[in-house]
Amino acid sequence: MSGRLRLPEAWAETTLASICAHRTGSSKLIKGKLHAERRPGRYQAFSASGPDVWCDRWEHEGEAIVVSAVGTRCGKAFKARGRWSAIANTHVVWPDGRVIDLDYLFLHLNDEGFWVKGGSAQPFVKVRETFERPFALPPLPEQRRIVAKVEALLAEVDAAKARLARASLVLRRLRQAVLSAACSGRLTEDLRAPPPSLAAAPPPAELAEPLARAWPLAASDGGGARPPPTSWALCPFGALVDNHDGKRVPLSSTVRERRRGPYPYYGASGIIDSIDGYRFDGDYLLVAEDGANLLSRSTAVAFAASGRFWVNNHAHVLQPKPGVVLGYLELLLNSLDLQHHVTGSAQPKLTQAALNAIPAPLPPTEEQAEIVRRARALFALAGAIEERVTAAAARADRLPQAILARAFSGELVPTEAELARAEGRGYEPADALLRRVHAEQAGPGASGRGGGGPGLA
Repeated sequence: MSGRLRLPEAWAETTLASICAHRTGSSKLIKGKLHAERRPGRYQAFSASGPDVWCDRWEHEGEAIVVSAVGTRCGKAFKARGRWSAIANTHVVWPDGRVIDLDYLFLHLNDEGFWVKGGSAQPFVKVRETFERPFALPPLPEQRRIVAKVEALLAEVDAAKARLARASLVLRRLRQAVLSAACSGRLTEDLRAPPPSLAAAPPPAELAEPLARAWPLAASDGGGARPPPTSWALCPFGALVDNHDGKRVPLSSTVRERRRGPYPYYGASGIIDSIDGYRFDGDYLLVAEDGANLLSRSTAVAFAASGRFWVNNHAHVLQPKPGVVLGYLELLLNSLDLQHHVTGSAQPKLTQAALNAIPAPLPPTEEQAEIVRRARALFALAGAIEERVTAAAARADRLPQAILARAFSGELVPTEAELARAEGRGYEPADALLRRVHAEQAGPGASGRGGGGPGLA
């Protein structure tokens, strides 16, 4: 901020240096030598991370603002009340309560962008330079109305963000529910209801081999899970696919750097690079072979790959046998909890043998295709909703700064001058308040302000 400010009516231009006292935190108090737990007889102490340690003695009493002075979050502010201490790497600010409301000052100081900063590897706030910049000061009653309005609006923003977070969770659960319904038969129950439908047709000849290796359908898995429909088969997963792991060739990042090209290079979680050649050409299902994602499921463990591409040795490469729909197998594997099929803890691994042995419920071919169509339609709907939720969340993240910008420009609440005219009363403009307080300080017996901080200059 430079030059004279454009001020709303009755506001005054001043500097924080003229209406606040400030000093650095105590370099004698080191965080690692203080208490981490609160106990009787201990006092709150503020580090650069906030009120997270405790002292046997207190250095300050009253209300002030403690600012993180060094580090990646320098400029983050905390309110201190009662008896407390501020330790190394902090800065303490005492506002003159006759001129500026502590909560109003906090709205400014707690904005990390408000501070002039220096350093790169280890950023720090430049307090003197920040406090000597022009500062727009509203009349004291207006400051308090601004604080009340900002706090109410920020509470609404927080509530909206919480609702959006819940919406994201609901969408994640919806996707999992769709996967579960798709691979248990619930998603296509209507196809098996009278009159006879596609599920009643005899199995196609191309499924002869998988069905020859089918196991009897169990009534239940013993855990209350719903058994597959009787028109489905239950096969070992390996009977439904041809495995092409033998054609995989891993390439180091150095080699890939020399061989940049137009073809995707896949790993366990999808495309990780591009290369000038390909090992596969067609429609395949890739399944993660190793990695923490097999258990955490932060991304899909099975995904389709089409066209010409290369695969390293961290993903199984599969093609469905005739009569088996690739998209259905993708849904199936992504619906399963793989913890009982994965080996290793430090580096989870789904071996080819373990993958082949996974029990796979298999609907008739036509029903597989319909399951994929319905699931994709539901996923598309969820995706469209998620895009709107994400956009709303991004807007919500920007709202606090927009609210503060309006507050500090006099646009958030009626000004004190406007209210006074509307109510037919007088008021004290901010510049008159500053003159009066400075005159009081300069008068006989003036001794600065109390409250644990140094007196104002």
